[in-house]
Amino acid sequence: MTGLFRLFDPLRARLAALMLVVLAAPAAGGAIVAMRAYDEQTRRAETQVHQFAALAAAHERDFFSDTWRLLVGLAADLTLPSAGTRCPRIFSAFPDIYPEYGSLALIAPDGRQVCSTDRSAKGPVNHAEADWFQRVMQLRDFTLSDQVLDPAAANPTLVAAMPIIGETDTVAGIIAVWIKLDRLERVARDAGLPDDGVVYVLDRKGDVLTRRTGAVLGDGGLPQPDLIAQVVNDEVLEFRADSLDGRERAYSVVVLQGGAIHVLFGLPVASTFAWIDRDLNSRLILLGVTVLAALAAAVVGGHFLVTRWVRNLRGLAADYTAGRLDQQVDLTGAPAELRELGQGFVTMGRRVALREADLKRTIAEKDVLIREIHHRVKNNLQTVLSMLSLRLRALREPGAKAALGDVEMRVKALALVQRHLYLDDAASLVDVAALLGELAASLTAARGDIRLEVDLPALAVDQDRATPLALAVTELLTNALTHGLPPGTGGTIRLRAEAAADGTIALTLADDGKGFTPGAGGGLGLLLMPGLAKQMGGEAKVESAPGKGTAWTLVIPPKA
Repeated sequence: MTGLFRLFDPLRARLAALMLVVLAAPAAGGAIVAMRAYDEQTRRAETQVHQFAALAAAHERDFFSDTWRLLVGLAADLTLPSAGTRCPRIFSAFPDIYPEYGSLALIAPDGRQVCSTDRSAKGPVNHAEADWFQRVMQLRDFTLSDQVLDPAAANPTLVAAMPIIGETDTVAGIIAVWIKLDRLERVARDAGLPDDGVVYVLDRKGDVLTRRTGAVLGDGGLPQPDLIAQVVNDEVLEFRADSLDGRERAYSVVVLQGGAIHVLFGLPVASTFAWIDRDLNSRLILLGVTVLAALAAAVVGGHFLVTRWVRNLRGLAADYTAGRLDQQVDLTGAPAELRELGQGFVTMGRRVALREADLKRTIAEKDVLIREIHHRVKNNLQTVLSMLSLRLRALREPGAKAALGDVEMRVKALALVQRHLYLDDAASLVDVAALLGELAASLTAARGDIRLEVDLPALAVDQDRATPLALAVTELLTNALTHGLPPGTGGTIRLRAEAAADGTIALTLADDGKGFTPGAGGGLGLLLMPGLAKQMGGEAKVESAPGKGTAWTLVIPPKA
């Protein structure tokens, strides 16, 4: 799966897409040419089928034309014999002269058969009810019947009839011949058509007058009956359909004698059109193979010429991103442009490594300077504390001694902050639990009657907030020890902190001392608390009442 993903990585996929875009127009043009060739070859094949149908119909047409000329001549020469006279001599010689016909008859306008070559008839014969007779009387022109029985031989025949027009422009009689269907079959067999072609001559009802089917048995080459009905109704002339024997054939129809005769020719699609389909498929397959070969060339060629080198450069960039700036890349055999790009990466990595070394050295020097500053500030504060301690011992006036003691505690808080900054190796964050825990223990150590409870989780604040936080806790502890729990009263001081999910710190210092009424005045500590809270970007809240103790809460939001 990984190999397949690499084979179609984004760069190679883009190269393949570009190749598809480039080949789209030629491939579309090739497909259009193939489809046009297919259409042209199909039209030629259909034309060929129609030409075969026309060839088959030509023999039928010639035969019916000869019959028409024969009847035209007879109609011009013959008249109905008067009562008691003999039939014209042509009737006795007709069977020998025209063997392709079964019978010849001369018929009166009322349908009575007056003369005939058929000697087997017993009694008078009348054709008044025959469709062909009624049609010729109506049209007064040459007419072919549907399939009928020859009265002489009782075989299927066609009747060709021509009216005899008298001097008064009325039908004076009808001359009719019965055509032997086996004659039509011989014509079809002699037409020179393809061996696998089938020919069916149909009358108006769709009955098969004659056929030429070759190896096809009977009427197996005919289309389905519903299509035959459409053929004889002149609704379709060219079509493809499954024959009764299950083979698909291409059919063409030629109409003769005004729709009286339909010559239906069929040729198997497999032999006529299969090679056209194969030619189209081969053209389209060739186009597809060409496109696939081009895509393969784009993918494989892109791999050897571009993508494998780009992947190496990407790996080098990943190494540089991870900080491994000493890595190299082997681009031997890569295009010159990619080798230049790789060399540029290496040069850039070397320069970044040198710059990083300079920055580390500068930061180390800065850390040393900051540590030295913290150390000196801490020593100076220790000196100030020593001087304050000496001065406190010399003072005898209580008020001055108390004020100087407050100053000493504030300086101790500052010194403690500086010591933690120094111990934390100049880090940007200060351990709140350690700083405040030590500060509270230091300020309450002198009061044995005070119980100190500290609950501080692992919290840290930045250096800018550590100093005001220490001063605020110092003020609160001093007020609690001086005013809430003065010497001799004893009590408990609780120092705890909580951190919210968004990083906000809530620090609470509470005592169970005398308490006071907020807003009723106060000392310096009350005045300092809002300012110290503001320095930390937070706020200070107090809850107190006489006899109920005091609870201060410092809310410190996370630094933006």
